[in-house]
Amino acid sequence: MRWIILLLLLSACSQSYMVSDNLAYPYNLPPVGSKLVLMQAVAIEPGTTRTFLQRGRKTTLGDFNRYRANCNFEVENLSDRAQRIEPDTFIIKKVQRLMTEVVRQYNHRSGFINVEYGDPGSPMVTHGYHLWLSSEKQPDVMRMTCRGAFDDLSRSEPPSINEIREALGNIAELVLAA
Repeated sequence: MRWIILLLLLSACSQSYMVSDNLAYPYNLPPVGSKLVLMQAVAIEPGTTRTFLQRGRKTTLGDFNRYRANCNFEVENLSDRAQRIEPDTFIIKKVQRLMTEVVRQYNHRSGFINVEYGDPGSPMVTHGYHLWLSSEKQPDVMRMTCRGAFDDLSRSEPPSINEIREALGNIAELVLAA
């Protein structure tokens, strides 16, 4: 009997890591060995190490919509000059889950009635993936990070493969390993 309970508990814990052929399922990880084909050069502004993509367009950290899936390329070295990532085929050598929590600021006004929407104890988070990249021609290109929509902890999900592809648009193509 003890073994049956243990088996049920372990299988319940593994449900969030199921693999599905459905590319809209948000918990499908792009497999290691997949390729990221950059079809257009992307610029990285001076003094930064990242450039963002959303809905098939290049954007900046200050301008992208945090409530939609987005991705960013990241290089290892910070420079005071603009950098470019040239068209290339990058091999995904490692996939890592991520969660970013943003601290909420509460309005502590005194008053007779205080109404707050949502769960006041739930942090706002975004879930996503770091896709660690490898290229012989551009070894400074470190990774691409893709995030799902920013939301309450209970509703936040990582981006699906379809959402990653939508964020990349015609700038890059994610080719899944078989």
